[in-house]
Amino acid sequence: MHASSVPVYISNSGSKHPKIRLRENKRVGGLALFARDKYHPLHLIVDIPEGIEVLWVKLTPPCHPRLTASIIYCLIYHPPRAPSQAVLMEHIINTCDIFKIRYPSAKFVICGDFNEINTEELENALSLSQVIDFPTHNQTVLDEIVTDLSNQYLPPQPLPPVGKSTHLSILWTPIPTTTHHQPPIIRKYRPTPDSLIRGFGQWLVHYPWVEVLTVSEVDIKWENYSTTITQAYHHFFPEKSTTVHPSDMPWITTRIKKTH
Repeated sequence: MHASSVPVYISNSGSKHPKIRLRENKRVGGLALFARDKYHPLHLIVDIPEGIEVLWVKLTPPCHPRLTASIIYCLIYHPPRAPSQAVLMEHIINTCDIFKIRYPSAKFVICGDFNEINTEELENALSLSQVIDFPTHNQTVLDEIVTDLSNQYLPPQPLPPVGKSTHLSILWTPIPTTTHHQPPIIRKYRPTPDSLIRGFGQWLVHYPWVEVLTVSEVDIKWENYSTTITQAYHHFFPEKSTTVHPSDMPWITTRIKKTH
């Protein structure tokens, strides 16, 4: 079954007359997402195994931490006593791995009605944590949120059910933050292209080293040598500087920046 065949509706939640699409010929379950247009909701089309109800959506907040450029939501519904638990877990883990490569700065929120599925496999495989710590249906935690955003959100709060639902609603609110300007970091370096290396090598071959060879004291020889070689290094390899952002990954080099 392809994701596009799952009855879902992605809508601007500010709409005065939101449309609702119900699951056909089934009494419970179903998936829907309401997101404001400013979050640029994108339905991610992936291959979904037969019998699995999953919806993948990417949201891009207009203001976000540099390392959280987007949030990928995986909405799930797992029917009670359904035999597809292993298939569901494998699908979520494999799909998250694919999206981690495609969207390196994305965070993940896997949420929905798990119907008592043990989420430890997801947490361990994807380095996520389950944040719901209160019963959502009678005395059981059926509706869960598994995510790597727990440090950016307040603890979830239970709310009354919506309509005739027997499940509690869940309010999960971002931690209010104040944007602080982070000044750029200036890094200095000395480029060593082949042309400069050849020039430095020719200088080494032809330099007479008089200030070293004509002195008998070892300490003075070393001091003169160090001074001369340092001055030559600075001359042949002039210092340059580059600007980096405080949150740039360590492997982001000047060469990589110049390719963009």
